[in-house]
Parts: sequence; C-alpha cells; structure tokens
Amino acid sequence: QHSHEPLGAHALIYSLLINEDEVVRQKQLSIIAAAGVSGLDHLVFTLSPGVQALGAPRRLPLLEMCLPALKSMSAGQYRVFKNTLLALIHSDQQTELHEWCLFQLVRHYLDPEFVRVKPSRARYRRLQKVAYHVRMVLSVLAHEGSGATESVFRLGADELGFTDMLILPREQTSVAAFSRAVHELADCSPLLKPRLLKAMTTAASAKGHLNPVELEIVASMAAVMD
Repeated sequence: QHSHEPLGAHALIYSLLINEDEVVRQKQLSIIAAAGVSGLDHLVFTLSPGVQALGAPRRLPLLEMCLPALKSMSAGQYRVFKNTLLALIHSDQQTELHEWCLFQLVRHYLDPEFVRVKPSRARYRRLQKVAYHVRMVLSVLAHEGSGATESVFRLGADELGFTDMLILPREQTSVAAFSRAVHELADCSPLLKPRLLKAMTTAASAKGHLNPVELEIVASMAAVMD
C-alpha cells in the first residue's frame, strides 16, 4: 500500500538502508528529518522494522514496486532524495554491497526521468582489455554467492575464455574496487556486455538458481552497464 504513493515509497526505500546499530539508526533518522519532508522520518521509524524483517529475498521486489510512485517527484525533490540516499549509506562511514546495488538500481531507473544521462562510451572491444575488471566482478560474485566459491568463479571465467584466471582473495574485493570495475565494464562494446552478464548468471546459477544477493549483484551490474 505504501509503495504506491510518493511519501510511502520514499519511506520504504529509506527503510531498506536503516542500520541495526542504534547510534547509526538515530543519525540516519536525523538525516531524513533534515531533508525537510514533513512526517517522513516518523514513517521510516514506523516502517523500517517490518522492512528489515523482510530480509534479502524481498529487497529487490520492494524496490521495484516503489519506482513508479517515485517518478512523480519534481527534479528538485529527486535531487534531495538522491542526496539523502547517499547520506544514509555513508552514515556509518562504509558502503555495504547491497547498499551500492540499491543506489545503482535507483539511479539507473530514475535518473533518466529527472537529469540528462551521459551514455557510456564503447572504449573496449576485446575482453582481454578488461581482464582485471572481469576478475574483480567474478571474484565478488563468487565470494558473495551461496555456491562453492572456486567453482562459481571458474565457471564464469571459463565461459569468457579466461581459463588461466585466478580468483582474487576476499580482502581485495572491496565495494569500491567492485564499483570501479563495473563502471569500467560499462564502457565495453554493446556486443560484449550480454556475454559478460550471461557468464555472471551462468556461474551464479550453477546450483540451479540465483540467490537474492547474486540477483542484486547481476541486476545492478546490468543497470550500470545499460
């Protein structure tokens, strides 16, 4: 019900980012109050426990349900909304992978409604030119997924012809490094992008399905890569 009207949709998206830590949560509610939308912080306070209880499997469907109502904002309201999202994400001085995914999906679907979007450039026509970035995204997918880590990575790398490529250790796969890699892959030629996403999906679904985290990663990559 809330997802179908603008104020409720705002509150639900913000609720997806509310932290479990009490100190951080209070800081986040103050950030929402400072955005100047009457009653929004109270609505987030009310809705966030239920949203958090939904868990990872329902984050993406809930986000998708909210998007049509969010398109009714003005350009100025959208600017405030996006800045508030970023402030909520950075409120604990770190960015979690699911937070990055959520922001990229929101940006991809809503930016064209309110701002001039600069298209990606087709700078890379051969996968060998982006081998390190492929290695990074496949490593993140393998570490975050529910399948056997090495097997997931191997499936994806072999699908793309990188038979000698080795998985990166988890400590080298930060969200910042993953973000840089995905944005570089966005500059691949249009023919390469489906191959990359197909390899990611093939690797992650080797056990028969994509889990919610894997689905968020692949969906947000597809969004960034247009």
